[in-house]
Amino acid sequence: MSHNKIEQRAAKIGLVNGISTLLSIAFQLLSVPICLKYWGKDTYGSWLTLYASFMLIRSLNTGYGNYVGNKINVLYHQDQQALREHMASSIIGIAIISAIQLSIGMSAIFTDQIMLLLGMNASSVNNLDSGIALLILTVTWALSGSYIGIIHRLLIPTGLMYQAAWWGMGLQASQFLGIMLAAILHFDLLQTSLLFAFIQFTVYIASAIYIRIKLPAYYPWWKKGSLRTGIKDLRNSVLLTISDIIRQGISNGTIILVSYFSGSASVPIFTTVRTLANLWTTVSTLLSTPLFPEIVRFYATGELQKLVTTNRVYWIIAGTIVNLGVLISYPLIEPIYMHWTAHAVTFDKSLVCMLLASVVTANAGSLIVLYFQGINALGIIFSTSIIRGISSLAAGTGLYFYFGLAGFGMGALIGEFFALILMVLYFKLLLFKKNTHIPTLSLLNMTISTGSVILFFINESFNASYSNYVYSAALLAVIFSAIWGWILLEINIRRRLIDLIFRRFIKKMQAL
Repeated sequence: MSHNKIEQRAAKIGLVNGISTLLSIAFQLLSVPICLKYWGKDTYGSWLTLYASFMLIRSLNTGYGNYVGNKINVLYHQDQQALREHMASSIIGIAIISAIQLSIGMSAIFTDQIMLLLGMNASSVNNLDSGIALLILTVTWALSGSYIGIIHRLLIPTGLMYQAAWWGMGLQASQFLGIMLAAILHFDLLQTSLLFAFIQFTVYIASAIYIRIKLPAYYPWWKKGSLRTGIKDLRNSVLLTISDIIRQGISNGTIILVSYFSGSASVPIFTTVRTLANLWTTVSTLLSTPLFPEIVRFYATGELQKLVTTNRVYWIIAGTIVNLGVLISYPLIEPIYMHWTAHAVTFDKSLVCMLLASVVTANAGSLIVLYFQGINALGIIFSTSIIRGISSLAAGTGLYFYFGLAGFGMGALIGEFFALILMVLYFKLLLFKKNTHIPTLSLLNMTISTGSVILFFINESFNASYSNYVYSAALLAVIFSAIWGWILLEINIRRRLIDLIFRRFIKKMQAL
């Protein structure tokens, strides 16, 4: 496969993901003021807590789905018969996991301890409504998204990742409109969950019909399944499942902890700040996701030097965009935030700084994470998840009592920092075993760019008197690293990037 085709496909996927990113940003920015206006902090906080609890339950099958999906991506290039067997057999594992999820959902209705564990501190009447709402979301997910989510993974190796991105965008837009409608009509939790579940179920079923039409050769998906294969994949995916539970625990568990310690009214304070920080996580995902099919193919075909080159280019382009973007936009965050929330919630500068520093750290290793996920490197995924989980939840909770909500941001930064170090070292070890390596200067270049930004946000978080000087130094360091990194690239790679960015882009714009 030619390099031009790789770059063209990545650019095409990147375009639709870019549109999706802009919509995601718009949805996040619009949802907060609308929900706060029509629902108020308490109801909005209760919905955020309920949704976080649902996502935590849903994470039970995310690991299994990713494990089988990654198998599908690799086996597509190696063994079509084995691909069909693993895809068909996955319905066994999904059935077992769904039974566990439904049991948890049922328990939430009748057991106060489960509700408290999920962070729902309300009256018994509201607890009952919350439990029923949680069960509704869980049931519709088990009947639609669990198995169909695995089928979606067929779209990646078959060259339909572009279409998959549009389906993801459709689901995102539908859910946003549903929540906005629920808020404007002053729906309670039960009514909101019914509307959300209906949208979720409808979109997943429609996407299954689409895949059935586009890829008829693989239908019926459940044909030639094996109980033994399904159970084996379920067993092998345990570490990945635990890792995903921890990952969801970091995201949604933090919301639950905030609700538990400070009450549901404090949840919007934390989530609004995290939403702004996560806008840059979305940009990072936008830049890395289009490369996923290629890095999996490099692994399947043993082209590790191309993997290294792709990662070096990612560090220069994505690293510069995110690091420079975060720094330039930082002075605008507080006035935008206060206008965005209509002064309804408090702005926590220390929390913002710590979360932005953690986002910058995570961005440096995002393509390596994507690679480990794509090849089912369960050990390193599990290890880094444990590090993030302990730091974000355990350390974050401890720091909360000293620094308030900013403590959770500190925990997130600590977790991402040590996870990045471990991932890079392990990545280098795997490459060394295959007589491949990452140039030391490329690693140093990435460290200077990312490290300078992290140093600034740490200083700013503690209101250091010399933060302005550190800010200027960080800007210069990122710009210097971008230029230096570009010079370190081979001439032919630079030419291909210039060709992609300028010539092809200009031609397409002229065609429009």
